[in-house]
Amino acid sequence: MSTPLFLLPALLLAAAAATSKTAESLTVAPGCQASCGSVDIPYPFGIGSGCSRKGFEIDCINNGPVLTGTSFEVVRLSVDPAESLVRLPVGFKCYNASDPSNYEDSSYGETFINKEGVYRISNTHNMVVVLGCNTFAQAASTKTDGTNYTYAFYTGCMSYCNNSASAQDGLCAGVGCCHVDVPPGLTDNFFKFTTYEHNGMMDYSPCDYGFLVDRTNYTFKRSDLLRDPNRTSLVWLDWAIRDNVTVSGDILSCTEAAKTTTPKYACVSDHSKCVNSINGPGYSCSCYDGYEGNAYVVNGCTSTIGGILVIAFMAFFIIIRKERRKTKEFYEKNGGLTLEKAKVIKLFKKEELKKILKSGNIIGKGGFGEVYKGLVDNELVAVKKPIRSNVLESTQFANEVIIQSQVIHKNIVKLIGCCLEVDTPMLVYEFIPKGSLDDILHKGDNKVPLSLDVRLSIIKESAHGLAYMHSQAHTKILHGDVKPANILLNGNFVPKLSDFGISRLIAIDKDHTANVIGDMTYMDPVYLQTGRLTEKSDVYSFGVVILEVISRKKATHRDNNSLVASFLECRKEGRKATELFDQEIAATEDLELLEALAGIAVECLNIDVDHRPSMTDVVSRLATLRAWPTRFGLSDY
Repeated sequence: MSTPLFLLPALLLAAAAATSKTAESLTVAPGCQASCGSVDIPYPFGIGSGCSRKGFEIDCINNGPVLTGTSFEVVRLSVDPAESLVRLPVGFKCYNASDPSNYEDSSYGETFINKEGVYRISNTHNMVVVLGCNTFAQAASTKTDGTNYTYAFYTGCMSYCNNSASAQDGLCAGVGCCHVDVPPGLTDNFFKFTTYEHNGMMDYSPCDYGFLVDRTNYTFKRSDLLRDPNRTSLVWLDWAIRDNVTVSGDILSCTEAAKTTTPKYACVSDHSKCVNSINGPGYSCSCYDGYEGNAYVVNGCTSTIGGILVIAFMAFFIIIRKERRKTKEFYEKNGGLTLEKAKVIKLFKKEELKKILKSGNIIGKGGFGEVYKGLVDNELVAVKKPIRSNVLESTQFANEVIIQSQVIHKNIVKLIGCCLEVDTPMLVYEFIPKGSLDDILHKGDNKVPLSLDVRLSIIKESAHGLAYMHSQAHTKILHGDVKPANILLNGNFVPKLSDFGISRLIAIDKDHTANVIGDMTYMDPVYLQTGRLTEKSDVYSFGVVILEVISRKKATHRDNNSLVASFLECRKEGRKATELFDQEIAATEDLELLEALAGIAVECLNIDVDHRPSMTDVVSRLATLRAWPTRFGLSDY
């Protein structure tokens, strides 16, 4: 009897659901637990008796997987490629404060995970990192053939410091931090430290540290040198089937293993193939091209099942699963786990911002990317969607966000949250309605009358924001790109500094050489010559901003910045700058006040960095000028 046409869609849906369920069941041994917490447990891994191949046992403890017989958390298990991501301990040696030549607490960071010889430390994904000052450490593995030692020391490095300011955030090249590649074949691991005297450095480097880590998942920070013996690190393990052996105990490769029956050859699915391990002996299994699934279980490699609609449903499920996996990978890569623990800002899901990211909501566009305006939780926000970030931004993103979240000041744009579920993270800021100072001063329809009181208030409050970043924030922050386009104005013309995401965390007692991408028009010429970014670089840029505010003329780099040159020439010749002021205020306002503002700007522009005022000095100078205005809706200043 033929099937009624109207029932066909329902049957196809049922077939798709049944097939999906069957495919799901083929990833694990029959009757076994398919996951623990958020981690899938595919065969040859398994939880419980009879659910795994020998050596691949997993325990599910408190809804979290660990390698059986250890306390090491499993973050991810993959059958193709044959990899596992686990969290391993950090080796350390902490010294005695009263006798820095001796240590009082230590751990070798042992990772004994190879009872059945399944795992190797991945040499393609990981590196060895050593932290400390006057520190030498070696990563060691269990004894291998051809060595006379109890342990086989594979690799290590030495880290040194001249003083407390030697180590630099983001740099791991032998000062405070060193790293080396991991050789192939590394099995169980521990760290051996050579003891050096730590006199004079206990306040900034009381411990030595050694650890393996995913090379894309660690960026050195000077604070890492401080005492914290409870650290862990994410490490990739390569695994292979290594229980097929000869009579003499040699581990078999693909060709020989396929002929064995005890233990059973692992590649049991139709449409599966064997691949020799490239990190140690043994082999792994994968599905043929055009098939996917789990080659370690019978019928685990599946292809199309016939029927366009069923194929579409299967493709949909696969895409959704891959998208979720991709979203999770982006989230972890962008520091999601760190920011979760920090609990400093809201972490938005991609779907929450999707409705905002439409072409009709774009309010800004440029080399940095795009800015969208929209509502989130009934609050107007600005969503910044950057262009693809460079390596430095990616590795330091979580730390940047934590620092920005600690910046609470009425003259700095507030960071509300971020979305990490995309390749390049998106930032969510409070929405500032009037746009930028650059728009208000120079651009067509946005150009509005501005009294001297309003301009003075904008200058004063912008200075307050910069002074806070330089000397009052938890960690000194240099803006690096101060200009009218990065000073936003609210409905009462209150300025708020924005776009200091390119800033880097700068040590209070050490200038920093950085590759900051800013606007050449406003950039300190001393920085351009030396590459040394300091708070005085921001002071120079602020001087240019003052000149634009009082002249309403736009500074440009291509004509040697004639605006700056004109004011400097007036000061050099002892002339007043009356003809350079915006006639809107020069004709009716206080010329003495304008000259005072021009004088402060010229001091900020001094080519001798040491003779420039600090932003705190600028704030004090500005405070002596006309009292805060009480009109124009600015009485709450």
